[in-house]
Amino acid sequence: MDTSFPPIGGSHAGIGGENSFWPSFTDIMMVITMIFLMATSLLVVRNWQLVAELQESIAAERIASQMIESTSQENATLEERLANAEQSNSILRLRLMRKDEELELAERSLREQESSIASLELQNSDLESSLQQTRAQLDTANLEIDAASAQNQDLSQQIAALNQQLARLKLDSEQARSQLDAAQVQIAELSESSAAQQQSISRLTQEKTLLSQEIESYNQQLLTLKGDYETVKSKYEELIKPARSARGKYIAEVYYVKGQSGNVIRYRQPGDDGYSRLSLEQVESRLARLKREHGKNLYVKIIIPKDSGLSYNEAWQFMRSLLVKYDYYYQE
Repeated sequence: MDTSFPPIGGSHAGIGGENSFWPSFTDIMMVITMIFLMATSLLVVRNWQLVAELQESIAAERIASQMIESTSQENATLEERLANAEQSNSILRLRLMRKDEELELAERSLREQESSIASLELQNSDLESSLQQTRAQLDTANLEIDAASAQNQDLSQQIAALNQQLARLKLDSEQARSQLDAAQVQIAELSESSAAQQQSISRLTQEKTLLSQEIESYNQQLLTLKGDYETVKSKYEELIKPARSARGKYIAEVYYVKGQSGNVIRYRQPGDDGYSRLSLEQVESRLARLKREHGKNLYVKIIIPKDSGLSYNEAWQFMRSLLVKYDYYYQE
């Protein structure tokens, strides 16, 4: 017994007793049903996994909230809250900088598409102008030929001169006709080029619309993924490692902005009357000395204001380099 599946669309009688080339309606419905069942199975399994992950996340969040509430009621001080809030504010500004830079890149790509469309429109306008000039030259040549013929009829008394002029006019006429043929060919080519340019402009316009839609969709997906990632990362770090805290620590403050004269770094540690403007080498020298003196009790508070003028990468690299080298939280 042959246990193989029957081929789709094979051996079905068609019109006139011949085998039909196209699959039958039953075969098509069978394939659609199989695809639907497979998609439904995948969707059910995925939803089950998402529900399980959500339940675990809710349980973890509840435990973390209880731990945070119990510890914050016992240990939190006004100075610790202020330091943590400023540090969180700096991190949020970094995220906003990164988002602004990505939006700027997308807008720059869109402006380049618009510039390309404008250039094509300008080329199309130039081609139309050249076509009009060619037609004007053709009309002028026809007028000159008519004027030469009329002059030939009116100057019958000057036969000898007219014979020479007639020969010259014939040569000019042949050249004019050659120019006319070339102009007609050029007109045809310009017409074809103009039609192609119109199609290209239409295509670019559609691509611009699709690109705008893709940018909007990408921004929405990016915001959603960033929010999910930061939430999971925050919960994960709270579960596996205590939160970074300034309580009981020796706090050194670093203020970082970009001014008109270059990058500006201000530094302050306990006992200083105010911020001191230092170079990066001087700041690292002082932090290294404090690390040797206080060890894992050194808390480096980096302040990056909203109008710092720094890009996301610049601010993040600066913050990351100092924290990894000197802050107690990032030491092994």
